[in-house]
Amino acid sequence: MPPAPDVFVHFLPTHIPSGALSGGLAVVVDVLRATTSMIHALASGAESIRPCGEIDEAFRLAAEFPQGRAILGGERQGLPIDGFDFGNSPASYDEAACRGKTVIMTTTNGTRAILASLDADRVFIAAFPNRSATVAALRADRRPAHLVCSGTDGRISLEDATLAGSLASSLLAQGYRSGNDEAEIAAGLWSGVTSGAEPLADRLARGRGGRRVRSIGLGADLEDASRIDRFPIVAELYRDPLRIVAL
Repeated sequence: MPPAPDVFVHFLPTHIPSGALSGGLAVVVDVLRATTSMIHALASGAESIRPCGEIDEAFRLAAEFPQGRAILGGERQGLPIDGFDFGNSPASYDEAACRGKTVIMTTTNGTRAILASLDADRVFIAAFPNRSATVAALRADRRPAHLVCSGTDGRISLEDATLAGSLASSLLAQGYRSGNDEAEIAAGLWSGVTSGAEPLADRLARGRGGRRVRSIGLGADLEDASRIDRFPIVAELYRDPLRIVAL
């Protein structure tokens, strides 16, 4: 029997060692709120998500689509971008907005973490709403799994570390090995939620990202971000062109 694969946690994209992702799977998480909004959009029937690093790039890409076929979404410092159709609130990406459309998205942290993970053989997008589906996809593939946290403004974020811990904990319980200390640290962080001592939405609200979301009047986004296994979909980044699709 082949050896069990390893699971690694990288608390920031800049923490990924050079060449570490090659031959493995990357799972990008940005709980508040990019990957959560992406999962909502795909569950609402979006054909794909096109991640962009910069605002100008997003506008240029949108101009390539026929009228009404693409929508622009994203944020800078948590706030909607002038000229965009939507900000970064998951509930905005409902079926009326997304069905049959391409969502072009740029965010402060999440889309950049996706672009930093392209050395991996496959790149998945995860949030609490598609947690179990993502774990199942990783188990089916069996390559080493790298859980990449987007962070907040270049700093480690509580909410991303908590989701990484949830994913790592599930994989460790199913025979994976810890690839680094961060996997053990994150799994331990998740145990505080599973003990029932603190509701997940309250945990998310305690971090810098959660406090920012509340400060701009978007506390409902914390509830959407904390709904575990709401959607049974796997989201994967395809290449040429870069696009995230539901499998």
